[in-house]
Amino acid sequence: MATRRPGNDGNLWTTDELRKLKRLARDGSVVAAAKALGRTPAAVQQKAMRSGISFRMPSHAIATRPRAHHA
Repeated sequence: MATRRPGNDGNLWTTDELRKLKRLARDGSVVAAAKALGRTPAAVQQKAMRSGISFRMPSHAIATRPRAHHA
């Protein structure tokens, strides 16, 4: 069975989509941004990296991240 691809898969990114990507990145979820934009998570992550857009790590992930031990 073939996997269904998102509607915008393979299309060029519009200026409006880039603005929306920046807004969505502040929420921190690549998967949610991909769904909202009709793109794959990999495409969203790649476009964000190439455009200098970073996804914030959720605050609960920061709080539970192991700390480095300094001797």
